[in-house]
Amino acid sequence: MTIIIITAISFVSENFMLNRHKGWNELFSSVSLKSTHKTDIKSYIQDDLDSIQARRTAFLARFIVLREGKRSRAHRFIEKQCWSERTTAEELCDLFRAIFKNNGDQMDLVERDLRRALKHAHTSVAFFLREYSQRATLNFASALLDYELSNELVFSSDQKSPRVNGWRRARDLLKEI
Repeated sequence: MTIIIITAISFVSENFMLNRHKGWNELFSSVSLKSTHKTDIKSYIQDDLDSIQARRTAFLARFIVLREGKRSRAHRFIEKQCWSERTTAEELCDLFRAIFKNNGDQMDLVERDLRRALKHAHTSVAFFLREYSQRATLNFASALLDYELSNELVFSSDQKSPRVNGWRRARDLLKEI
């Protein structure tokens, strides 16, 4: 009995001293315990997947815009690319870089466009996560179609939407797939 009381007193006094330590309360209050229920894990995994898809979609949207005025045979290879739902923007960036490199393109301009597209993906996904994740695609032709549909919404039927010189029409590409 005496050992239990001494242990309890020692535990209480240690906690009292720790609580008096400057910053301990702030540190302790900033720690939050997460539940590990199956539904919580599934929602965490879904949130992660949404983030991956949104970042990838933002990267593709910006990459299409940056490269639309430039012509390259590498674009024909990129237009045929497909990926899984867990493919990241960085993985697509590496794939596109390799395609341009194999094609012999001037890498300075390509690197600049890839860097800008990745930066856009990382900054805009914080604000438009839901929108970008809903527009996620599993191939480049579908991403081009999304881009064309967005242009049709922005530019009413009165105005002509800008011609995409560097890319082929998405509807033509989807027929090939």
